[in-house]
Amino acid sequence: MIVSEVMTTRLITVTPDDTLSHAANLLRQYQFHHLPVVRKAPLFGSIDTKQGQHPLFEGLLTSHDIDLAVVGISSSDILHQPWQERRVVEVMHRANMRVTPITSVAAAARMLVERGLNCLPVVEYEQPEQTPAAPSDEPLTQPLLVGLLTRSDLLMALARALGAFEPGMQLSIALPMGDLTPLAKTLALAAGLHIQVRSVLAAPLEGNVPLSATVRLGTIYPAPLLVRLQEEHIEYAFADAQ
Repeated sequence: MIVSEVMTTRLITVTPDDTLSHAANLLRQYQFHHLPVVRKAPLFGSIDTKQGQHPLFEGLLTSHDIDLAVVGISSSDILHQPWQERRVVEVMHRANMRVTPITSVAAAARMLVERGLNCLPVVEYEQPEQTPAAPSDEPLTQPLLVGLLTRSDLLMALARALGAFEPGMQLSIALPMGDLTPLAKTLALAAGLHIQVRSVLAAPLEGNVPLSATVRLGTIYPAPLLVRLQEEHIEYAFADAQ
């Protein structure tokens, strides 16, 4: 599974020249914690990257960035310029941790956890137009914002992969000493009984060996399969799907 399959593509954005007041209102209105900062954004700060609208990515502005801007202003600064009138570019961060649409979801999830991040910008890179007046230190590529990957996106992807939104039930199959034979037999028995298997998960929670596998069946009447499992002396339990 890759990032493009689970990322959010309909985005609310701000530009570097927007005020912090405008950004704070967007965060409050949409109950977000972060806003991508872009150039050449469409009107109203809303883009749908599926429609081919790919603005240049500048960075991220978080609610924490705004909080720091509010509490960090001295009394003299307040008299000169209220925090609401400051520009996004003054407090945003460049968000150097990014992924591309073809980054694996596993790699992106690891980045989120290890870096303590709540989201990752998803970018593609294009070659900028060459002009004679362009300075020699111009970047060779420019990041185009194509989506945003959040922790919520990953949780929803996991839920869909496990068949949480499809009718059915879950069985937990014991795998003694990490032996996958009971799982293989269970899948073969389900196929023979024409019982659809929506998802299979056999991942070690401790150590390097999975001791059980979760199988989600596309039926709420698993009695024929349970009889065969008992005949094959395969240990199972009903997994709590709630």
